[in-house]
Amino acid sequence: MTTTGEERPTLMTRLAAMLRGEVAATTIEAYRRAGAWAYGEMAAADAARAETAASGADLWSIPVGRSSQLLCTWNAFALQTLGDALVEADYRADPRTVGYLPEVTAEQTAAFLGQVESWLAAARRGAADPGFDISTQVALPAPLPEWVEAEPCPRAHLDAMLAAARAMRARAEAAIADFQRGGTPAEREKTAGKLAGLAADAGAVLSYAESLWSPTADQQIHERVENSLRRAIDGYYTLGQLLAMPALAERPTPDGLHPTGVNLPLPRQAGFDPWCLTDQATRAKWQQDPAARRAIDSLWRYDPDPATTLAIQSQIDGAVAAGAIVPGRMPDGSKIGHYFCCPWSSVYLVRGPVVIDGVMLRPMQQFTFDVSAEEVLEGGEFERRLLIGPFHKTSKVDYCDPAGGGHDDD
Repeated sequence: MTTTGEERPTLMTRLAAMLRGEVAATTIEAYRRAGAWAYGEMAAADAARAETAASGADLWSIPVGRSSQLLCTWNAFALQTLGDALVEADYRADPRTVGYLPEVTAEQTAAFLGQVESWLAAARRGAADPGFDISTQVALPAPLPEWVEAEPCPRAHLDAMLAAARAMRARAEAAIADFQRGGTPAEREKTAGKLAGLAADAGAVLSYAESLWSPTADQQIHERVENSLRRAIDGYYTLGQLLAMPALAERPTPDGLHPTGVNLPLPRQAGFDPWCLTDQATRAKWQQDPAARRAIDSLWRYDPDPATTLAIQSQIDGAVAAGAIVPGRMPDGSKIGHYFCCPWSSVYLVRGPVVIDGVMLRPMQQFTFDVSAEEVLEGGEFERRLLIGPFHKTSKVDYCDPAGGGHDDD
């Protein structure tokens, strides 16, 4: 069962969703519609790979743009499949709340679908530019977005994971057949064997989950199936990338960078910059805004531990300097910009695995440094966290000033 996301939910649907604590799927449905062309791109990529194999060319010798196209299309297809499967499984499980999702389902689906746009844009670029190399833009093979932990995992999630894993297996098996048909240079036989082993492992794990699962399974079996499906999906996600660009299998797996930047001066120390958290491209604009200046002053006044705030910002600066993160961009190349709340921190795109404030950030994730004193005068806590995207452009502006200042539209 699917929904366009455009039908207005009935009163009974809204009440049922409220009683279950579910959230509107409006944004998720927008992601689904926008990414649906991943399936057409996957069909085109399959045809291109089959044509390459039929010509007798191996996947080590094709133009890097074609390899990039195949890899990025695979990732977009896998993520779109996972997102769609989660939504449709939930709608089937509870038709009374179609158009709404449990929070854990909405969060997990957004994590998958939020990356589809970037992969599709890169796939189109690879198709158009024979010299485009996605491996120079992001660390590969890219890991699957993190699984959202839920105890217990909703049964609908298992149905979705099983459906998605089967779809990924079918596509991966077709890719393996083309890979083998294209031939393997003698010096690459060891790598080809490694890829065959990865395919066998993913297939065996999925087969085990299929045999173990039943709708009446108890909680212990439920957890075993969940773990096996996660392993199979992770395996197929990596395998699809390696089959598109097999030279990746010969590279060492990159470790997460632990960046250290220059120690930033504390408030009341010489050289302290109250705007050091603010997006550099728009910093001058905010400095000319009286309400923004007041909000920044309040932020630092109510920060109970500015040394920690500045240490995290220093790590971010170090990651930028190392090239592990870059300012986030839309598929058209324009910058996403900054977060809408004071201190208007930059939105970043992760290029390689990096650990900031103890959080492992994965390639293709978007994040910003969310710092806020907005709730402190009402007994709330000072907020200091890495906020994971995806993000989209907005005209909304919020000064987040506990002393007043409210919000505005820019």
